[in-house]
Amino acid sequence: MERKKDERMVGVPDTQVMERDTDFARLADTLERIGSMMEETGDGTTPGKMAQLAEKTRRAELNIAFCGHFSAGKSTMINTLLGVNLLPSNPIPTSANVVKIRGGEKAARVYTRSSGVLTFDPDTEMEKLKQFAVDGDTVEWVEVSYPGTFLDERSSLLDTPGIDSTDAAHKIATESALHLADVVVYMMDYNHVQAEENFNFTKALKDRGKPVYLVVNMIDKHIDFELDFDSYKESVEEAFATWNIRPDGIFYTSLAEPDHPENQYEAFREKLLALIGERERLIGESVVHSAEHLIEEHVKGIAQRSAAAREALENRLEALAVDGVDKSDAAQAEAALREAEAAQSALASRAEEARKQMEKELSALLDNARLTYYSTNEAAERYLESRKPGFKVGLFFAARKTEEERAKRLDALLADVREKVAGNLDFHFKDLMSKLPEAYGIRDEDYHAAVHATRIEVTAEFLAALVKDGAGTREYVMNYCSDISNAIKAEYHRAGLAFIEQVTARLRQQAEAEAEALQARLGALRELVEIHAGLAALAESERTAKERLRAILREGA
Repeated sequence: MERKKDERMVGVPDTQVMERDTDFARLADTLERIGSMMEETGDGTTPGKMAQLAEKTRRAELNIAFCGHFSAGKSTMINTLLGVNLLPSNPIPTSANVVKIRGGEKAARVYTRSSGVLTFDPDTEMEKLKQFAVDGDTVEWVEVSYPGTFLDERSSLLDTPGIDSTDAAHKIATESALHLADVVVYMMDYNHVQAEENFNFTKALKDRGKPVYLVVNMIDKHIDFELDFDSYKESVEEAFATWNIRPDGIFYTSLAEPDHPENQYEAFREKLLALIGERERLIGESVVHSAEHLIEEHVKGIAQRSAAAREALENRLEALAVDGVDKSDAAQAEAALREAEAAQSALASRAEEARKQMEKELSALLDNARLTYYSTNEAAERYLESRKPGFKVGLFFAARKTEEERAKRLDALLADVREKVAGNLDFHFKDLMSKLPEAYGIRDEDYHAAVHATRIEVTAEFLAALVKDGAGTREYVMNYCSDISNAIKAEYHRAGLAFIEQVTARLRQQAEAEAEALQARLGALRELVEIHAGLAALAESERTAKERLRAILREGA
């Protein structure tokens, strides 16, 4: 037994590598690049498989994998095809029990996890090989090279453990080898063809894009008087078609009775030789399919590593309660948040906007209210005349009569102004002030009563106080009437602003109450949107990883 440095990759030694095909070399580089990118994400499994696939691609090595049940006779079939008994009648009992046989110099190698590559003489040390390989904890792969068969250094047969093994590690070993298989031969015992496991496994292989050839072995068990063989073959084909499985070929064989009239062993062997002749095409197609499958596995791994974070987000989502929103709908949650934020913004400015609108309406009312007419001007002119220096009435008791006349003329002006204010302003002012709260959904009887109890008194003293010294011209009469109008409107403006402030204060109170209730909804909606963003980010990381790696594969394929 010879101990060599651990190569860690399944394949022939570098001294036996044939001249590399440029396309395969470029594709291998691409696969190595993809594997490195996978490794950077913390994937501890798929990068190794991708590296194996890259090495196989670089060597342009065709692998034909034999899969099936323990009882299907895979090892016997392989020994028969090779013309030499290299495999035991039962597979080597190891958890990494995939045996690779190829052409080349005689050698038997055991690839171990920690002891490097152990090399044996296949003619004299096969029993030692079998004994050593029993320790499934240390063995990864078994490889046998043997000259004189229909295989060369770049074509191999893979004997995998039976898929019906009770040892889960055997099933994992079979699965772990399939990414290196360019063609799969699926062998079945004559009596167990229609087992559901056959259909599931074969369909999975076809879904991966693998060429799959079915071999129904041990047909010597067929009893023709129970069912003619053509009907049996038809039932087999119909069974697989029912599962929507279209194998690339079906062969019926018997190794126990080589002369069996239905034996297609020779046709099967010829098909294997033809497949080896199509090595480059098969490798080119198979490697890309395997790489795509490994990318899918890598993305599933990303999802698994994110499972805890995803579950935490989903638990938060389940615990949330948001009225009127479908929690599972991210778009609806986003729209509800925007609506709530808009409502919050509107609340913050609603009272101020309402105040501005009410002041605008008050100003419009006052601006359009006409308080002085021709009669007012005439009364004002007569009153101002009585205020001129030298104004005098009568000869006897002139002072008393003059004051009486001045008072009479002031009363006439006062009556005219009060009439115009009552008809053209006071009524409309109270009507407007009463309706302001109602426009914003506020009903307040006390406020309404206060508006109608408002009295803006226009007195004789008020009118007299507006007279300026030196008043005597016709132009001044117009100015005086304007001063009267403006002064009265100013009083109404002050009163109106006081009422508007009351309404504004009520609106602020309403807004504060609504904002408090809205704040809780906003918090829930923000958390909901945050959860969906987190879930989307996890999904996006998976999608992005898949698209990026597949794009690299397309470019290098």
